Amino acid sequence: MRFLIKLLQAVLMVLSIMMMIFLVLDGFNPTMNFLRNDITKGLLWLFSLLALFDGLLVMAAVITGRFRTGKKKHSHRPHRED
Repeated sequence: MRFLIKLLQAVLMVLSIMMMIFLVLDGFNPTMNFLRNDITKGLLWLFSLLALFDGLLVMAAVITGRFRTGKKKHSHRPHRED
């Protein structure tokens, strides 16, 4: 399961970098239609669905307690009377 999550995050990073490059290239040369072709639309759908799935996995891991959020659990200590 951990391998699947790491693979999913790597694929998401590659797709997000590709989308940012397409956005920059489309800004410099709009006649190449990087953002308006079918391949880019398919990649954008794939990126969106994978990002949604990754978010759901992280949310499920946080809810079930399998993912550490950095917060420490409070330990209940009785108050001492001096």
